[in-house]
Amino acid sequence: MRRLILTVLFAIASAAAFAQTQPKFSCAVSQDKLTLRITITNPYDEKTHCQVNCHLSGSSPGSTFSSSCGKSVPGKAVDFLLCEQQLPDKRTYGSVDASSNAECIKPLSDAEKQKEDEDDDALADRLQKESLDILKRLQKQN
Repeated sequence: MRRLILTVLFAIASAAAFAQTQPKFSCAVSQDKLTLRITITNPYDEKTHCQVNCHLSGSSPGSTFSSSCGKSVPGKAVDFLLCEQQLPDKRTYGSVDASSNAECIKPLSDAEKQKEDEDDDALADRLQKESLDILKRLQKQN
């Protein structure tokens, strides 16, 4: 139970840790329009997870689509290749839309990690106590 609680808390903390500033990134279509190359620059000193969402026009008029990729990026990496993608059946990419976006998870400082650990322990202890209190009340009712 405690492990489940800590896992959920970690997921919530990770989501909250996303950086609010948009890192430098690129969604570049090759000259032959067959390949999309997605790169990013990690603004942080530490390795972290980054994701880029490229919004593109399709090869037929009025068509649009998105292509995303993400993975761990070394600290301070510049123009790090996240992925290269190709459409099936040698279909071509159109142009990249300005609404494309990217984000990197902001790594926690040592003090933030320590506080998070302490908060996790306190919450786990409180939830365990509340669960025992509920169990005792249920046992008294039966």
